[in-house]
This record gives sequence, structure tokens and C-alpha cells, in this order.
Amino acid sequence: MTARPSLTNRSSTSKLPTPPLSSTPTTLISASASCTGTHLIKIGSKSIVQLRARLTSNYGPISVGDGCIISERASIGLLSSPQNEKEAKGVTLSSGVLIETCAVVQGASIGAYTIIEAGAKIGKGTVVGVEIGEGMVVDDNTVVYGSGGERRKEKKGLGLDRARKVWVDLQEDTLRRMWTGK
Repeated sequence: MTARPSLTNRSSTSKLPTPPLSSTPTTLISASASCTGTHLIKIGSKSIVQLRARLTSNYGPISVGDGCIISERASIGLLSSPQNEKEAKGVTLSSGVLIETCAVVQGASIGAYTIIEAGAKIGKGTVVGVEIGEGMVVDDNTVVYGSGGERRKEKKGLGLDRARKVWVDLQEDTLRRMWTGK
């Protein structure tokens, strides 16, 4: 891992477009992660993009908030042309989002400290244990469960946001120390 991504190390024979990339000195992007496309990819401070993760901005911008972790082989970005203005906004991950291994996130807005589990798919035809139809809105602090997409709103004051933040911060700190030796 490097403290600053270096997209200039790509092979000169690469046919993939190199997107405009905005990051901070505290952003860590694995040398084997892939950032391609034509729209802006913005990655916030203390965010980590792990091995072989793919950020593809061919069909819309990608904005990753502060303290996010994009795990190995996760894919972020629209995979096909947007069909409406909402899809054209691209992908926005709020602060502290964890995208686990092999998850696919396209054309969505993900709230702060959300965990997208391994293999989940967010976007058109989304299935995350249950089916969430196109254009549906899932509010912050909502748990979606069961085959019918039942929802339960978490009560404020239970400290769930704080617990999620602590967990994501600990994981980020551990990965940063492993990769940078600091």
C-alpha cells in the first residue's frame, strides 16, 4: 500500500481510461486496486481501497467518504449506462462505510457507517438477503430483513452508530498499521 495512489505506474499498453482522481495524503490505495473510467473518483481521508478492488467511473462519478474501507475484489461504480438522472449521479459512499469482499455497489447512495456484506449487490435488481426494488429508499438506522423486505427502524440512543464507527475505525487502524508499518 502507498500513502498516495500512483496511477502513473500503469502499463502504457493499458486500454482502460484513467479517471480524474481526488484523494488525500491519508488515503491508502493498494497497488493492485483498479481505478478506471472518465468521471471523477473522489476518495476521502483515512479511506482504504484494498487488493484488487475496482472503482469504475465509466458511467458516473464515484465519491467515497472519509474512513471508508473497500475490501478485496469489491466493485464500485455503474456497470452499464444510466437509464435516468438518479442513476447518472453515480455512487456515493458516506463516511465510515465498509464494503466487504466481492460486494458490488453500483448507482447507489450508501449511508454513514453502513456495512455491505461479502457478495452483496447494491444497485439495479439489488439483492442483499432480500430484494430491494429499484428506486426504493432505505433510511439511515433501518434494518431490512426477511424474504418480504420487512423493515425495522433502530431507535436512537442505542449507540449503534457509535459502535459501528468504533468497529470501522479499529479495522482501518489495524489495516493502516499492517500496510504502512506505522
